Amino acid sequence: MARIRLHEISFTYEGAREPTLLPISLDINDGEAFSLLGASGAGKTTLLNLLSGILRPTEGRVFFDDVDVTELPGRDRHLAQVFQFPVLYQSMSVAQNLAFPLTTRGASLSRADIHERVSTIARELEIESILKRSANAISLFEKQLVAIGRALVRPDVSLVLLDEPLTAVEPSIKWRLRQTLKRVQEELGVTMIYVTHDQTEALTFAERVSVLADGQILQTGTPQAVYQNPAHQFVGHFLGSPGMNFLHLDVFPRSLQRTFAMDGDPDVIGFRPESAQLTAPGAQLLVGMVDSQRILGTAQGRVVSMYGLRCGNAQVFVRSPASFACGDEVGIALNHPVGFRETLRVGGDGLLVVLLLVVRVALVLGREHQLDRARVAERLGGGILRVGDDVILLRVDDDVRARAQIVALHHLPLEPRFHQVVHLGQLVLPPL
Repeated sequence: MARIRLHEISFTYEGAREPTLLPISLDINDGEAFSLLGASGAGKTTLLNLLSGILRPTEGRVFFDDVDVTELPGRDRHLAQVFQFPVLYQSMSVAQNLAFPLTTRGASLSRADIHERVSTIARELEIESILKRSANAISLFEKQLVAIGRALVRPDVSLVLLDEPLTAVEPSIKWRLRQTLKRVQEELGVTMIYVTHDQTEALTFAERVSVLADGQILQTGTPQAVYQNPAHQFVGHFLGSPGMNFLHLDVFPRSLQRTFAMDGDPDVIGFRPESAQLTAPGAQLLVGMVDSQRILGTAQGRVVSMYGLRCGNAQVFVRSPASFACGDEVGIALNHPVGFRETLRVGGDGLLVVLLLVVRVALVLGREHQLDRARVAERLGGGILRVGDDVILLRVDDDVRARAQIVALHHLPLEPRFHQVVHLGQLVLPPL
């Protein structure tokens, strides 16, 4: 097993104008189940390849148990990797596939030792019954179990890297494989890093999770911490379906604003759909109007719905067993609000930049919006603008690079799409 430490590592692909990974520092404990979570293009695979030795960082160092392995090739790092699609020798039996890593690396193990190790791993993975079967005669689920077994069978493995290991598995059995993987990790105490874009997989497998976006780690913590107390608006929005609601402080009644005495004097209040309650309107409550309802199911004999609510010019979602109809005015009581500072920080021409970006986004989306200055610049929260039915989340970094997230609010679940915008005197937005 191993304790992993990344110290200010960054990476830029040859010929690239921008780094894929910005400087990252991260500690992963010995024997920990850890997840790297992020959307496509966040930098997860690049970070995984830096850990495995396929790539070397442009800057920074990689340590395994305080040993600098930055320059070591992967074969000398004592790690194993499981990929999206199981890689097995189809002409071999399951037992032969499991034994193969023990016979190819110069391990001084006797046949009896190899047999014992294979039997132990097969027993942990509950695949003893298929050991004699050919690898091409087992199910995809079983193949992935064998691939995991190949990663675990070597006694010298200090780290197991799991690269989207459930992608190819049928949804109906994903939970079984995830449960098995978690149980084996706990029983063997092996350090595992699980890379995925699937929040359910990350949050149910890992003891701690790092959320990546734009080549940087936005937050690291327990699944409960990153979900309930996101340190960044992106984290709050990315986790959950739908994600966290965001409202500018001005939307709330003044009497209620005084209750949000949080660290950092927040400009934006976020809350989860399930951490709010709908009731009759009141002076001490956020008030909204119901404009959509989707029945989710029942809980404790009551019908639970996802309500879409209009709060001023913003739309939020609340999961509730209460019964309301479209057009009803309701009060919204927040059980666990989270405060954020405005994330949009631009210079004197910032409004022009935002207007141009929003117009360009609208054109790319192919929707005909009535874009007037007041409507386009409508702020729903920190760095959040609305164009028609679309919400634009913006962040402008110190080097004046912006990223926009476009979400169609009238569709559930939300499916975010990301587009990079470079502002160097002009705006450039790649097509969808």
